[in-house]
Amino acid sequence: MALFDFLTQPVIRNGHQGFQTDEKNSVCNHLNELLNARRGVLKHLTDYGLPDVEDIYEGLPYSQHTLAFEVKKLIEKYEPRVRYANVIPMDIREENCVIRLDIQAFLTNGQCIKLNTRFESGGKADVMRHSKND
Repeated sequence: MALFDFLTQPVIRNGHQGFQTDEKNSVCNHLNELLNARRGVLKHLTDYGLPDVEDIYEGLPYSQHTLAFEVKKLIEKYEPRVRYANVIPMDIREENCVIRLDIQAFLTNGQCIKLNTRFESGGKADVMRHSKND
């Protein structure tokens, strides 16, 4: 169990002397926090977080590939349960101008998780599992 989950989530006993948690939900929650962090906020980890997403919006549609690359690097460096991540930019709908990324991550325990990520104007990231059966 990740320390963040231990401190913030209610604990479910599994009938043994241990705790049970859904690792995929834990990874999804951590990635949501990670992708909402902005680079430069932590002085001791200068590359932690994403660059200003508003700058990405100014360079659309070409800059979404830069964002996808930054997200991939960030996940693979700061989420230790992910062994490899594939980040694919999705088509932008002009009416709402939301940047969407599909993330497929392979966890160190061998599981695969698929995530839908939306960046709204203002830079807020919303990371959701593609399906509960992934």
